[in-house]
Amino acid sequence: MLTDHIFGPVFNAMMIDVFVAILCGGAIGLERQLRRRPAGLRVCIIVTLTCALFVTLADAASPEDGDVTRIMAGIVTGVGFLGAGVIFSNAGQVQGITTASLIWALAAIGMTIGLGYPVTAIITTALFMLLIIIIGWAERRFRWLMPEAESQHKD
Repeated sequence: MLTDHIFGPVFNAMMIDVFVAILCGGAIGLERQLRRRPAGLRVCIIVTLTCALFVTLADAASPEDGDVTRIMAGIVTGVGFLGAGVIFSNAGQVQGITTASLIWALAAIGMTIGLGYPVTAIITTALFMLLIIIIGWAERRFRWLMPEAESQHKD
């Protein structure tokens, strides 16, 4: 029956993945948005959610002999291209590396969710957030130790 397929265990697992991806991407994106950094709330949710969906759908489409690693390799390539697009040089200074790294991390978190490890993704997101907060605090606190960091940090 069609409703069994639509609202069966695969659908339920996919919806959990969707909500966890929105939660993880949203947490990181909110921090970026509040600090007025590139790649804010929408971008972070979109990257995490789409990566989770690609992996989840690839797994659901061929559960017995599917090769999810091919989808993951495509994601890594595509996200690398996306990240390269946000890096640019301006007057001898490279900008956008933090944003590009963030997009990579979001893709990894999304793929972790899609592979069926939502708890690992949530813990990784929490650790990621903790690191962002601690490093941000240290940069502000010890800026006098790194005078060149103020002029170089644009993202």
